Parts: sequence; C-alpha cells; structure tokens
Amino acid sequence: MLCLASTFYAPSVSVAEGAVAKLDQEYGFRGAHFGDALSDLKGLKQKAERGVCEKDYTRSSDKLEFNGVPLSGIEYSLQNGRLTVVSLLAAKERCGKLYEALSAAYGEDTSKQKTAVASQPFWNATWTGERVRLDIVGPNDCTVTITAPEEAILEERQCREDDRTDAGKGR
Repeated sequence: MLCLASTFYAPSVSVAEGAVAKLDQEYGFRGAHFGDALSDLKGLKQKAERGVCEKDYTRSSDKLEFNGVPLSGIEYSLQNGRLTVVSLLAAKERCGKLYEALSAAYGEDTSKQKTAVASQPFWNATWTGERVRLDIVGPNDCTVTITAPEEAILEERQCREDDRTDAGKGR
C-alpha cells in the first residue's frame, strides 16, 4: 500500500492583518491614489487653502457614505498638487457606526480601541498597514483620516522648501 502525504503551509497572516492590507492595496480612496497629481483627480473642486501649497478639495461625484454609514463630507488634501490625505467626516451620532463599518472593512483596529469606542467620551482608533494609515477620532467632530505617511512627509518637506525659497531663504 502506497501512502502519500503532503503538507500545506498557510501564510501566517491573520484575517485582521489581511483586512488591513486592503488599505495598502487601495493606497488612497475610491480611485484617488496617494501621490496622484491634481490633473489626474477628476471632478475636484477646491474647498479651502492652508498656506501656499496645501489645498483641500471635494468631489461632487462622491457618494457620501462608507459601507452604508452616511457621511457629511469627503475631503481630499493635496500638497504641492499631489494627494496626501483623504478625510471622511461624519456626524457625532454616526461615529460609532462608522467605526464599526471601518472594522468590518479593515479588521480590528491595530490600536485595539473597541472598548473605548463604546464607553469613552473621546477616543481615537488607528489601523496601520505597511504603507497606509487610517485614524478615526470620535465621537465629537467625527473624522477619519487616511494617509500614506511617506508620501505626505515627502510633499510636506517639498512644501516647506518651496516656502523658504519663496521667502528668499532658500540658500
């Protein structure tokens, strides 16, 4: 009798880690990718300006919801004309549901704040991938920020250098 045995090794990635990896795969939000130039991001309308090289935009085609949770706004922040941050804004009464929707999409937050979200008057939860970080602060002024820290740092450095040069201090 011949007996064959095979061993199967599954990667040592938990379901939660795999879900957080979706942040890295998306590398942005709804087709807008970190580092994209303003000209690549169709339908943006300028909302605000912070300094010479940082501007906030909205996109009229955005559906103001995340996984069924209504949002009050979605903002795209660009530094030097390149996408560095996406912010999702929600009303106070929807913040807990937004946290739940983020958990369903990306797994348990890496900061393990589920208990705080349910019981604390102020909380902050974070999901950290290899290239992308997502933070939610709630419940007042409920804001989700999605960023690629390396991209944001590079653009911020360039922005500061541009400001120094413009001010005659670039030498």
